[in-house]
Amino acid sequence: MRVRGEGRTLLALWRDARLWDLDPLTLDALLRLPLDGIRAGLGAITGPELDPVQVEIAAPAESQEVWAAGVTYLRSREARVEETTQKTIYEQVYESDRPELFFKAAGWRVVADGGEIGVREDSTWDVPEPELAVLSNAHGEVVAFACGNDMSSRSIEGENPLFLPQAKIYDRSCAIGPAAVFAWEVDISRAKIHMTIERGARSVFDGTATVADMTREPADLATVLHSAYTLPVSAWLLTGTSLVPPEPYTAKTGDLVRIAIDGLGELSNRVSLVKHSGAQAKPTRLAKR
Repeated sequence: MRVRGEGRTLLALWRDARLWDLDPLTLDALLRLPLDGIRAGLGAITGPELDPVQVEIAAPAESQEVWAAGVTYLRSREARVEETTQKTIYEQVYESDRPELFFKAAGWRVVADGGEIGVREDSTWDVPEPELAVLSNAHGEVVAFACGNDMSSRSIEGENPLFLPQAKIYDRSCAIGPAAVFAWEVDISRAKIHMTIERGARSVFDGTATVADMTREPADLATVLHSAYTLPVSAWLLTGTSLVPPEPYTAKTGDLVRIAIDGLGELSNRVSLVKHSGAQAKPTRLAKR
């Protein structure tokens, strides 16, 4: 995990109910190593120790990019079809050997557990999407897992699939945490994903899914991400969602979103508004057919 305290942010290891300071090792440096090297290096850690009370959890990302996969569950295919008139593209990618992969965020933009996630001011329909987050190394090997939240504007994407980047990429649209759990320490193959949304004292959504319902293997998705794209310090990959809050729900300022995955802990974030400047790029010189 990455923690913040005493005016610095550093990499730390939680083991045997003790928190070990890994400084000067960074997550970037760690993920340049092959998996065997990572395991061997972390196994030799002996100190110094940190007081968990004196630090706060930071987002588990440094220079890593964050990517996301779409339409990896039947429910996500159905939800994407519901929001758009371009139905066949989502039905086709659900069954295709080539998955949908798209850029989500730069590592420095990732929101930590307890931080504020955002909804766009120019969007009318917004949802949190709970996802298994997969951390690979520079060699494409799966190193760790975490809970992920892929905040999305369904109204913007539904207007036109080509607007997907604007529906997905904006300030505070991605949260990962609470920490990275090593892949060799947890079996996520049948892990349950649970999301609740609270608005004031009222529960407005409570749903559960399982990783076993995913149509693709998380490791295979990571391999495809690395297949023609060099990632020197690798990336986090959000692997898609099977929990989609139904209409008329739309995320609002103050909503508390909790995402828990078996063995990975709970990611908790409150929703806030991301201001929009009102900028447009009107097509004033359309060519005549």
